[in-house]
Amino acid sequence: MTIIITGASKGIGFSLAQNLVGRGHTVYSFSRSAPSDERIKYIACDISSEQSIAKAFDEFWGKEKHVDILVNNAGIGISGAVEKTKLQDMKQIFDVNVFGASMCSAHVIPKMREARAGKILFVSSVASTFTIPFQTFYSATKAAVDSLAEGLRMELKPFGIKVGTLMLGDIRSSFTANRQKDFEGDDIYSGRISKSVAVMERDERNGMCPDKVSKKIARYIYGRRLTPHKVFGFKYKMFCLLNKFLPRKWVLAIVYRIYGK
Repeated sequence: MTIIITGASKGIGFSLAQNLVGRGHTVYSFSRSAPSDERIKYIACDISSEQSIAKAFDEFWGKEKHVDILVNNAGIGISGAVEKTKLQDMKQIFDVNVFGASMCSAHVIPKMREARAGKILFVSSVASTFTIPFQTFYSATKAAVDSLAEGLRMELKPFGIKVGTLMLGDIRSSFTANRQKDFEGDDIYSGRISKSVAVMERDERNGMCPDKVSKKIARYIYGRRLTPHKVFGFKYKMFCLLNKFLPRKWVLAIVYRIYGK
């Protein structure tokens, strides 16, 4: 199979790319920097730029005639109070996490439609279900990704193209160090911004192993069916299950006690 993974130069994307290359597949990383594993083919791409994405796909189609799977993995995180978040930072996280994924998908859909086959996967997060205070914009982008995937799933079903999201929880990766943190207004919020970020980063450092998660994702990709939203990790499956049965105000109260108080 020929597979494109955006942002596969590091983190869970890199781990997944290594796993799939090891299984004999041709894997391309669309990313700003090259992966350290030379088995992964590299095409330079800034996912936040429409022109960069178009150029990357022009290069890809010059090398390949089809694509079997697109994994929209590239993503960034920001933290801080909503009222203090700068507009340029709001736009940047939506450009990468949502609009970039949408544009990449638009480039593969015609080829997949012609082949009457293909899979488009979006890396989402349980944070789309459990909005995390002081990381509100990250949660908002992942909620948007979930809706985007659901809409595409229904639009593309008659063409044999399968669409789904990979709902991840805390994973030990470079994402933690790369998060853009803004503590402006922490004094107004009585230190709750820095406390919330510290709790989140502690959970991430103690989170799931990227290699184990990537193996599970690879097995899921091979399956004939894609569920709308696939949750990885027993703990996170239980959280999502409880979310279906508990009143929303109870769910928010629990999240508040963990990340907001």
